[in-house]
Amino acid sequence: MVKTMSRFLLFLVISISVFESRGQEKPIETDRPDQSDGASIVEKNKFQFETSFYFNHFKTESPAYISSSLLRYGIFKNVEFRVLVEQGVNRDIYISETTQGQYPLAISSKISLLKDAARFPDISLVAYLQLPFTNAAEKSQWSPAFFLIVEKEWKSITLTLNGGPKEQAFEHEWVFQASGDIRCKVTPRCNLFGEYFAEYGHDQPMHNVDAGVVYYINPHFSVQLSAGSTIFYTASNFFANTGFAFQL
Repeated sequence: MVKTMSRFLLFLVISISVFESRGQEKPIETDRPDQSDGASIVEKNKFQFETSFYFNHFKTESPAYISSSLLRYGIFKNVEFRVLVEQGVNRDIYISETTQGQYPLAISSKISLLKDAARFPDISLVAYLQLPFTNAAEKSQWSPAFFLIVEKEWKSITLTLNGGPKEQAFEHEWVFQASGDIRCKVTPRCNLFGEYFAEYGHDQPMHNVDAGVVYYINPHFSVQLSAGSTIFYTASNFFANTGFAFQL
């Protein structure tokens, strides 16, 4: 145990030292742990893996314990391919009764439409397509989704907006999802964020807020922690997640 802890501490010290010595290298840009996808595209021929472990407490249902993972691969300079997997205890309730739940298994692509243009925000488009063999046998459907991403950076502050239509994973019902996220770079290794996100199309809109922290062990590896809750919503739920991301 002592040896294991010593090795872990040594890894942290070396990683932080490398990060400080390569301060000009930009850290990986992730779509987690907030609900807003960023406008950035993974570099061509690079893999990026992002995962979160959710605890979701419902007002009237048993809690959900979910692993939500996103694998991203840069195909071209402005296009990436993605695979989304969400599995765990009470998965179907988590996906159908929350805004943060998306699909049991889906493929996705993100396309950069505008990048680093003077005075204009970065703009991207992301699309999802559920692979139906992992959802309920009697409700096998493809459930597409499309979101426009608009992102603007001002020194240490980044504002990200998402919005678009989505077909529910287990129902032939279309909703509109929207989010707004503000990130603040506190130090070169630490970002804080706050976010509002919602789902419209039900009898009662599902409004949510969350906040969290992303810490960069080195430019290619980050860890995260966040928590949030529904607001102005009768069937309230609280959620927390922790996870990590790395690039190869």
